[in-house]
Amino acid sequence: MKSTTLPKFKSAAGSNFSRELRANVENYFKSYDISKFANGALKFKATLLLISFLGAYALILFTGWPIWILWLLCMFLGVIKAGIGMGLMHDANHGSFSKNKWVNKIFGYTADFLGVSSSNWINQHNKLHHTYTNIYEHDEDVNGKGLFRFTMDAPRKKIHQFQHIYWMLFYGFLTLGWFFADLFAYGKYRKKGLNTKQGTDQYKEIATILSFKLFYIFYMIVLPYMILDVSFIQVIVGVLSLEYVAGMILSVIFQMAHVVDKFDLSNHDKFDGTTKDEWTVHQIHNTFDFAVKNKFLTWYCGGLNFQVIHHLFPTISHAHYPKLYEIVKETAKKHGINYQEFKTFREAFLSHLIFLKKLGSTQFA
Repeated sequence: MKSTTLPKFKSAAGSNFSRELRANVENYFKSYDISKFANGALKFKATLLLISFLGAYALILFTGWPIWILWLLCMFLGVIKAGIGMGLMHDANHGSFSKNKWVNKIFGYTADFLGVSSSNWINQHNKLHHTYTNIYEHDEDVNGKGLFRFTMDAPRKKIHQFQHIYWMLFYGFLTLGWFFADLFAYGKYRKKGLNTKQGTDQYKEIATILSFKLFYIFYMIVLPYMILDVSFIQVIVGVLSLEYVAGMILSVIFQMAHVVDKFDLSNHDKFDGTTKDEWTVHQIHNTFDFAVKNKFLTWYCGGLNFQVIHHLFPTISHAHYPKLYEIVKETAKKHGINYQEFKTFREAFLSHLIFLKKLGSTQFA
């Protein structure tokens, strides 16, 4: 049965780490007189991503190119969709893209434009995942819906012994899952009181979600079918290809930050309602950076390879993560806190697969 009692974090009283960490970060921005929001390079990237998506979409509709080229363009749209999600939508819905709330709101709607409710995403990601990171039954990112086991606290099923293999099929359906689950998710979050606390009118919110869903179906399926000389099945294959590519990229990036083989499963204690660490330390102990020196990866995935920094300072734009990385790492070292990271993408990815295999084995049932 799902726990309804919210987890409690160990008190930070008597600990100077959190206070010193935030002071060091604040001092960085004050010393260099830097805004915490997006800089010019990030705004250019956001523009480039949006133009690339619309441009590739226009090429599909109006060039008359061979079907195999259109299919490749669909997969390219999937790459760009994931890029927009990580590099623009993510910052905007955290309120870190601009100091103007309406600018963040508008660009936050890129999620809705791409088929995912920004309202549900904010509830699931900002309010649950960021608060209760890696705590089963509260952080939905480690809820494998029975198909996957992402944490020792989740029950093991026989099928999980193969999860390090069948991830290749199911990870790609992440965004499609979000698309179809949104209406159910809205009701679930409203029961939790999350939407009510936002002061959101439920009928207006449901109408917004439905309207964007219908718009997405129209421009992704109906319009191409009307304009292109292709069958309905070919249109569906194109959309599924787009979504699979986007879902695969997002799933892998997300999992490498939290579900990896660096947790000591042999000494795991079932979560009893109160964390062993204060909130700031809990975030560091349950989050991993990877490939922070890979500039292209940092650019494309919106700084999510600096996942520790993002979890500690989600309202600061990812444009500043490389600079904050050294500050946070040095402060953590001073206080004897282990800052966890993988040097390369490959190392983090293999660690995730190894962890899936371990969690699926009878040894850690």
